[in-house]
Amino acid sequence: MTDIGNDLSGYVSLDEIGRGAPYILQAGQGEHRPVRGSFRSLLARAEDTDGHIGVALLGGNTAAPTAPHYHRKTVEAVYVLGGMVRVWQDDQKGTRIVRDLHPGDFGLLPPGWTHAWAFGAQDTRFLSWCAPGGFEGIFHHLDPETLTTAEGLHKTEELFDVVWLPEFKIAQESEIPSHNVH
Repeated sequence: MTDIGNDLSGYVSLDEIGRGAPYILQAGQGEHRPVRGSFRSLLARAEDTDGHIGVALLGGNTAAPTAPHYHRKTVEAVYVLGGMVRVWQDDQKGTRIVRDLHPGDFGLLPPGWTHAWAFGAQDTRFLSWCAPGGFEGIFHHLDPETLTTAEGLHKTEELFDVVWLPEFKIAQESEIPSHNVH
């Protein structure tokens, strides 16, 4: 996997090509955001799709899960291209789903379900989209080099359809992918 955190070739500003205009991104192009050794590449944003959808390509090596969160109206979806993504989903009423998604697997994270995900293998890549669009804008509001504090996460709740639950124990310690880098 290309370490896009250090290689931003292929960076394309969606502000310059999008905002309702049709566009095509070639392989490796997008609005890249390095995030602590992994990357997020925005491919389409709410402002490009009249609010309908946001799409991102995410990649990285094994890592701790994202902070548990849910959306009131936004649906998230994951399609794995390579590696493995571990997904936790919990309706907070007693139903918990933990699944490892492999290349070709698809996961739907509906509104109201608390969820988190983690890169579960080296060289993991997956497409993520949300509908309606807008949540993908969070990439611009989080510091890509440091873990975000609970206070920092909660500040984004006013901007995006997200409720962060950093204290919610969605993952058991034995379920968290190893952080060993090969």
